[in-house]
Amino acid sequence: KKLSCYAAFLLFVLGGVCLSGQSYQNFREEYDGIRERARLRLGPLRVIPVFRLSEVGYDSNVYFREEGSEVVPDFTATFSPEARGYWLLGSSVILSVTENPEYLFYAKEEGLRAFTNSFSTGLRMLALRSFSLSADYHVLSHVRRATSELDQRVQDTVKGGTAGFFFETPRGTAVGFTGSIEDFRYKDVAADAPDDIYARALDRRETTAAIELYYRVLSRSFFFTTAGWTRYEFVFPESTWRDASSIEVSAGLRFPLLGRARGTLSLGWKSFQPESPERKPFSGLVAATDVSFRFGRLGINLGYVRDNTFSYNESAYYYVDGRARAGLSFYVAPFLRIDGSVQSGTMDYPEPQEIWYGGGPVIVEHREDVYRTFSVGPVVRVVGTVGLGLTYNFYRRTSNAPGFNVRRNFVGAFLTYEF
Repeated sequence: KKLSCYAAFLLFVLGGVCLSGQSYQNFREEYDGIRERARLRLGPLRVIPVFRLSEVGYDSNVYFREEGSEVVPDFTATFSPEARGYWLLGSSVILSVTENPEYLFYAKEEGLRAFTNSFSTGLRMLALRSFSLSADYHVLSHVRRATSELDQRVQDTVKGGTAGFFFETPRGTAVGFTGSIEDFRYKDVAADAPDDIYARALDRRETTAAIELYYRVLSRSFFFTTAGWTRYEFVFPESTWRDASSIEVSAGLRFPLLGRARGTLSLGWKSFQPESPERKPFSGLVAATDVSFRFGRLGINLGYVRDNTFSYNESAYYYVDGRARAGLSFYVAPFLRIDGSVQSGTMDYPEPQEIWYGGGPVIVEHREDVYRTFSVGPVVRVVGTVGLGLTYNFYRRTSNAPGFNVRRNFVGAFLTYEF
């Protein structure tokens, strides 16, 4: 039971990296949660250890190559142990440190094997019982398909720092400011070439400032709203035409970590303005929603994500990525459940782009890719909320641009901490 609490708490904290301003936790709740859940002690440190095992199995198309071409299958696995440590100084200071090495294994494609390490350290303090100040420094590195567009696993590294200043009330309401400066770097691990197309097109610095408000609406749920500004500055001189800025406003509900309803519901509006007058701006709906509900033996998971994302294609600028997901879990017995999910998404490119295909350039006026993923498989409880799962994953992508129709099947195992 203790292990399940450790894992659930860790997943909540890590969710803050992905959800950014939607995951604020007031100082007292975080402090009490660490004392309750982080029972493993190493000197003054309270430690939460977690071991992740994912994508252990057979991949029919590791490079996501076009349907009908010479695809490359292989056996793969990802091993990712992590230790998150906390040092509580009195009742008003939290020091934290995280170490997360990760190894990506391929049986035959040795050039795709990779080892990365993520590290972060943070400080949080409470002043005058109501003012929470926080800061962290992080270097997060993974080899993965970081965006829907990437046709293979690429190493992405995010290096930078964040800071926050909030006023908190005894009821849990919080209002404050956050800021961050982060450098994004990309590398093709399979092609050790000096001229990396991913780095040249995507390496950049993002500077962000935001105002955030959290208001408790139920005993453990929060209404939140954020308004933020971001500046994008690209590293390579030939990519400075990509420089831009954006303003985003969002609002939603954040459900508790444990309970019948979990996750975050977030919808908003974003205005993305390129510095180059020749480039088309983006203005519209954005979303970052992932919620789960449990009703007896039935579990339901719903997700919707929409945002504009920079393209690695040198003749393209960005695309609008929209994804909707629906999942169903049936608990056959206390130790066994069956999972199934369907995801459908589109990548919509607003500007014409040049595609190299069949030995020559092809101009696509309005490229649109449609992709669908279906997965199904059993999960067996190991202990607490830890489960070992098997999955069959079926991926299909169709495009009006030549060379981007992709078929991929994956059969494998994974470890989950949410049984």
